[in-house]
Amino acid sequence: MKLNTNIFIKTKRLILKPIEEKYIDDIYESFTSEVTKFMPFNPQGNKNEIIDFVLNSKKGLLEKTDIVFVVLDIDEKFMGCCGIHNINPESIEVGLWLKKESQGQGFGTEIITKIIEFIEQNFKVEYILYPVDEENIASRKIPEKLGFIPFKTYKKPKTDTNVLNIIEYRKHYS
Repeated sequence: MKLNTNIFIKTKRLILKPIEEKYIDDIYESFTSEVTKFMPFNPQGNKNEIIDFVLNSKKGLLEKTDIVFVVLDIDEKFMGCCGIHNINPESIEVGLWLKKESQGQGFGTEIITKIIEFIEQNFKVEYILYPVDEENIASRKIPEKLGFIPFKTYKKPKTDTNVLNIIEYRKHYS
């Protein structure tokens, strides 16, 4: 697949486009401990971490290993981020996070549905994986609605004292 920085995915209500520096402040303000409760990240209130995230995301696109998108509404207001990660011939991982006020409105399913369509049209892989913490019921509903099956569980450290219990959902193609 030829990846370029002009990738643009449109859903009924949303726009997905590769992450850019102009969204650093939006990400910084939205990436709270409440939003990341079930993610292996702990916001430290350090804007440099967000800058590094954006720069590393852009590097991943150039190296064809990852595509990190910003999620925007139709008026191009920032809503969160999503991504296609660890691109290789065997598998691709997908994930997303939305700012608090964008949650609970069906955007997650809409996003992942379009990302899966994009993957199916542009990549040949054995499976897509979607890891989610077992306590994150709302996020677990997304892969379950879209035909993914639980494949394995594992523990992923969040902090020195907090561990996530991940269910790795997979959608197989071979």
